[in-house]
Amino acid sequence: WGRLIKPVKEIIARNFHIISMVKFIYIIWFMSSVCKAKILHPEEGEILNYTYVNFQWEQQPNTRNYRIQIFDENTESILDEYINKTIYIDYHNLEWNNSYMAILSIPFDSLNNYYWSDTVLFSIGEKLPSTDLNIDFIDDQLFDHGLIFFSQVSPVLAMVVVDKDGNQVWNSDFSYINNWSENGQLFGMKNGRGVETNFYNEIIWMTPEGTEIDAHEIKKLPNHNYMGITTDYQLGPIPNGPWTEAYQNLGYTADGDTNEFMWRGTKITEWDNQTNSVVWDWNPFDHFDMNDYDSIEGRWWSPINGSHYGMMFDWNHTNAFHFDEDESMVYVSNRNLSRISKISYPSQEVVWNMGPPSFYGYGDENICTDLLFSCQHHIQMLDNGDLLFFDNGKLSELFLSDPYPTTRIRRVKVYDDLSCETIWQYDLPQELYGHSWGSAQFLENGHYFFYSHGSGYENGSVCTLMEVSQDQNIVWKASHQTPYAVWYRGYKIPSIHPTALSVFIDRYMHFNIDTLNLRGILLDDNNRFLNFTIYNEGGYDQIYSYEFSDSLGWFASTVDTVMINKGEQHTVFLWPETVNDSLNNNITLRIKPLYHDWAQQTLNFNLYYFNGVLKKVDDVLEIDNFELSQNYPNPFNALTTITYRIPKPSNVDIMVYDSRGKIVKNILRDTQISGKYSVNWDGKNNNGIAVSSGIYFYEIQTQYTHQKRKMLLLK
Repeated sequence: WGRLIKPVKEIIARNFHIISMVKFIYIIWFMSSVCKAKILHPEEGEILNYTYVNFQWEQQPNTRNYRIQIFDENTESILDEYINKTIYIDYHNLEWNNSYMAILSIPFDSLNNYYWSDTVLFSIGEKLPSTDLNIDFIDDQLFDHGLIFFSQVSPVLAMVVVDKDGNQVWNSDFSYINNWSENGQLFGMKNGRGVETNFYNEIIWMTPEGTEIDAHEIKKLPNHNYMGITTDYQLGPIPNGPWTEAYQNLGYTADGDTNEFMWRGTKITEWDNQTNSVVWDWNPFDHFDMNDYDSIEGRWWSPINGSHYGMMFDWNHTNAFHFDEDESMVYVSNRNLSRISKISYPSQEVVWNMGPPSFYGYGDENICTDLLFSCQHHIQMLDNGDLLFFDNGKLSELFLSDPYPTTRIRRVKVYDDLSCETIWQYDLPQELYGHSWGSAQFLENGHYFFYSHGSGYENGSVCTLMEVSQDQNIVWKASHQTPYAVWYRGYKIPSIHPTALSVFIDRYMHFNIDTLNLRGILLDDNNRFLNFTIYNEGGYDQIYSYEFSDSLGWFASTVDTVMINKGEQHTVFLWPETVNDSLNNNITLRIKPLYHDWAQQTLNFNLYYFNGVLKKVDDVLEIDNFELSQNYPNPFNALTTITYRIPKPSNVDIMVYDSRGKIVKNILRDTQISGKYSVNWDGKNNNGIAVSSGIYFYEIQTQYTHQKRKMLLLK
């Protein structure tokens, strides 16, 4: 087959850009009649909206190594990689507005000859216009690895992800995104409805049709319900002020008492994720006093000067909220009241309001009145209980006697006695003042990442993103190239593929017994357990749920979850309660990231039990001949040696784990022929830092089996 298929592959590669559709379909049909492992992603003919492409394919029996090749439309080879998983993400070779061919090959024999298994043609769309950045500064030594997401609403709707050099790696105008979660979920608006979507432009959930949604924020709660901002309207008075005569000229009484003018309030609503019914609702009209309103910024002038809300008063204007599961509290940013509210969930009681002193008219019982923030955005609670938010500072000239309006990034701790302490603060320069919009994010490396509208520029606003260290040094800075552009928020994200995972089923093979040629998972007396490994390739720490069952009931049905850190893996072992020789048992395995139900993988395999057969299968390692020795010396101080023997060529991974199961050191990843080997560990982690004394585990994995032993490091 290798000699037959190789010329076909070369013909397609040489004529990729001129093959007629009829000829191509015929060749693909011919190849499909002999192919083994199918490419699952990208799909044939798919147009992708990203350049970091994840390739995924089916597991092939007796196979741990795969070859993935990519050719461009000029038939030039741009990628040729050998992979020991069923997934590969390319970060460097694919470009916008280009077409490609992906070829998957699998081993043909033990001499590492590969034959063509499957192929797909796909293309990458175009960059979105008006989204290019000026990269103003990069400190490569301090920059926290990751990508930058920003949501642009003008001059065109554009959701964009770039790398640190400003290269666009993902884009979408599918929906408007207002929130990104640490699990890689996207939330926003589409066609007037709140949505959860993903990086592949799929709608996961939508708010009930007919519900008026405020576009500022949608989130998913730990209970998997959704929470967002909705609206309510009530008639209220037109307070006395400089605007009184203007309203009276329009025919209103405007005496401060008559309920005659429509007030727009924004409330917090929770929907059941299955039924879409409202299960919790917090309404400011029930908990705030309508005597508290903005009389300083000029909100009462907005209706008669052409507010986009029309002839109504935009009262509290909720623009962000944070749900804290541990406290059962919701923190709400009410922008037009310069007020942050702590609300008990589910009782709806207002625990406190944080805001200016009473003489400014924003409330008589605010706490932490000395902070004097104004028109704030993007409230959130950090892991230690501190509050982080974006203080737009539109009233800072009045509140703080600033020489010009000043935007600040604020990190504040609220104590039990309701006093407040500023933990960290960053004052933006005059030109980066943002009268509206803005976001702030605390990164894993201790840096802060934020976006400002930059309306302080003399020649038009310049949207600006920044990463700043704890000691307030700028690490990365980028700005828009289009004056007067409008963004909403910016985030630092680890990946555009949060659900990327690979599953490897051990002892999945082709084998012969009597006159039967079988394919499936093989068990025998020496290998009664069934095991599979989940590899987290998505760039996010994720919780995975898995469900396992078999048709004959050899195993107890299993439903469980496991936390797998980014770039790591977890192996699940299952032992049968009973087994017998059978040709009709099959298993079903469902695996999904817990916060991404849409990404579930369902795998089905035939399952066989034949005692003694494993020793007769040429492609399966005889487990009895595999040896992993105890490290020596043990306990050890500076250096220890791990010795092992493999009786047949195999991929070999050797890792060291701490007592919590976290990988400390990847010692070896290689393909080795049969023989006896040894490796050393010097007691240092992957960053070259010496680890502390204690118990550690070392594990060796091959494509046929794996073993683990314990060792003790003493200093």
